[in-house]
Amino acid sequence: MPVGLLYKVGRDFTEARAEANLTQGEVTKICGIHQSSLSRLEQGNGNATIATLESVANALGCRIEVRLTHPTVRKE
Repeated sequence: MPVGLLYKVGRDFTEARAEANLTQGEVTKICGIHQSSLSRLEQGNGNATIATLESVANALGCRIEVRLTHPTVRKE
């Protein structure tokens, strides 16, 4: 996964957790993952599975949306 995408996913989870007014510990208790895993996810590190991403999103009252796009082709 490109570093920029990992960072964006992490930022989105951090913002959603703040909006839900939950601590990392509270989220991990709800979804059953280790706090270090959530911390890495929020920092844009690690490589969480889709199942983990969905579990954290559900704990935050969110859902995951995936969209594939074609890269922009530059004409020279």
